[in-house]
Amino acid sequence: MINLKYLFFFNLIFLFSVSFAKNHSPSYQSSYEINLVKSKINPQIGKTYVTKAEGELFVDWLNNCDSWVSNQRMVTKFINSHGVGTLNEINYSLVEKNDGNHLKFSLEVKENAELVERTFGTASRGESVTVKFDMSDKESITLPDNVIFPRALLKDVLKNIDGDQQMLTRRVYEGTIPDKFFDISIFFTDRKIKENLDFLPSNVKNNFSKIRMAYYQDQTPTPILEMTQHINQQGIASYFRFDYPEYSLEMRLKKIDIVKIPCD
Repeated sequence: MINLKYLFFFNLIFLFSVSFAKNHSPSYQSSYEINLVKSKINPQIGKTYVTKAEGELFVDWLNNCDSWVSNQRMVTKFINSHGVGTLNEINYSLVEKNDGNHLKFSLEVKENAELVERTFGTASRGESVTVKFDMSDKESITLPDNVIFPRALLKDVLKNIDGDQQMLTRRVYEGTIPDKFFDISIFFTDRKIKENLDFLPSNVKNNFSKIRMAYYQDQTPTPILEMTQHINQQGIASYFRFDYPEYSLEMRLKKIDIVKIPCD
């Protein structure tokens, strides 16, 4: 009914905490509420479309001193224009080295409790980017040398939130679509937002910047998704809006806990 693989990619990119010099952003556990929202999309006559969506996203981001480790689980119920419901579940895990050159990932997608896809793999950056899969029927692939991993993208975004650049473009691979990378355009705005979130820990900065992003694939002229996000300098997002060609979703932060992991 609905391809949800893209959703995990976007949360992966923008929930990824970043480190500068020797100072790490906090490790944390968080959850988001997911809902379908009104959009400018006009349903096509005779075509099935989404009328309701709701769910939760759970994200753990933990720095073990030499890598960022994440486990993410997303459960979403969709109801279409014929009243038919579909329950989708995505479980995604990754380990990315702090140097940004090595990535290990796994993805499991279920629809109505039945397995749709399962992928395990590793990616490494050198003169090119090499991706290998832990499945005998899937050959390794080589990507361009300017493809980066999620943490490197977020680091570039955070460096430019309060800078003079109005736009960045990057190529990113993260594994949820095993044989493809994304071309991403990031647009910065001057808008600053203080969220009405009483549950925010005192060491989470309540000063979020609004940015917009467009995601392209296979050199297509139109994006497969446009996104609005509120993100602070710690790499923590309080809000997402995903505008897909057929529907729009919002994700709002509803809980976050800081996790202390000592490093020597």
